[in-house]
Amino acid sequence: MDDFLEIIKELERKPLDINKYRKTIGRSQVYGITNRRCIKPDYSRNCWVRPYLYKLLLDYGNKNVPFPFTSITVNQNYQAQPHKDKGNVGQSFLVGFGNYTGGELKIHEGELEGLHDIRTPVITDFSKVIHSVEDFTGDRYSLVYYNIRNKPDDILLPDVKEEDGKWYFYRGNEKITKKNPLFHPLQKKKH
Repeated sequence: MDDFLEIIKELERKPLDINKYRKTIGRSQVYGITNRRCIKPDYSRNCWVRPYLYKLLLDYGNKNVPFPFTSITVNQNYQAQPHKDKGNVGQSFLVGFGNYTGGELKIHEGELEGLHDIRTPVITDFSKVIHSVEDFTGDRYSLVYYNIRNKPDDILLPDVKEEDGKWYFYRGNEKITKKNPLFHPLQKKKH
């Protein structure tokens, strides 16, 4: 549980935004590289809007996840219905934490079929097995570390740095901020 204290503190300080593309109970957001509508994958907006949280997620992943990963989904009281992770490829690392009861991961098929308490990490290819979350009470958080399908070969490595008491996200040497965001074709042009 000690590994998650700073992550919980940061999520309690500022809960995740509601993801309008997810139609279920709870909050879920992606950090790291994500698919973006109508343009090639790049780092999610969350990386530069919440760089300190992204740093904490990278620190945990680099210490505990036994394979390289491109992306991290953070779930906060998220009641996932039966599904496959169609945008992922290969193994995923799933871990749960928080003050909750219930909330087992249900894998509906395959070698790991059954209920799993994800306080002990589960590693499997979630793009190939239907899975869901059982009912729970309390505050249930989970982290999923994985690789996205169609990762660009030319993506610049991320970095998160503290400068004058504030945290900033860098893609390569480029500092990404609200004043210097990642390109998106729908963003308003500055004149």
